[in-house]
Amino acid sequence: MSVPMAPAGLRPPAAGECQFCGSHPAVRVTFQSIMSILIFYVMSFNRGWMCRSCGLATFRRRANRTLLGGWWGVAALGIPVVLLIDRIRLRKVLRLAPPQPTPGVAAELPAPLDPGQPVLLRPGAIVAGAVLALILLIVALGVWAADAPVE
Repeated sequence: MSVPMAPAGLRPPAAGECQFCGSHPAVRVTFQSIMSILIFYVMSFNRGWMCRSCGLATFRRRANRTLLGGWWGVAALGIPVVLLIDRIRLRKVLRLAPPQPTPGVAAELPAPLDPGQPVLLRPGAIVAGAVLALILLIVALGVWAADAPVE
């Protein structure tokens, strides 16, 4: 994999500068997501220096991806753990001041990422709610059937 060259007079983002937009302040953080189909699962990560906006956008994108694709196999058991760990990591990002452009830095993006809608307003939350409601319904029907008198 080749590293893109920065335009003349500009440098790539350094430690303390966002890897996406080049803004500062930034913290080194990792966000993860889990996708699952039957007995197979894939965990993917975004690691690096992120400003407040880019970190929040990355967290929300990863959480939505987990809520959409994690339910369809054995990895469903890990969804709460992945979401909790990422939420704890997000606290570092949320403590940062709003991003400020760093002069002389050539970054992938000209401005910080738009964090977009909160996780609970994204499609993943709807899917997760539907799956959890279905599980509760199945459990409730099982309990009801077990308690029903036999004639």
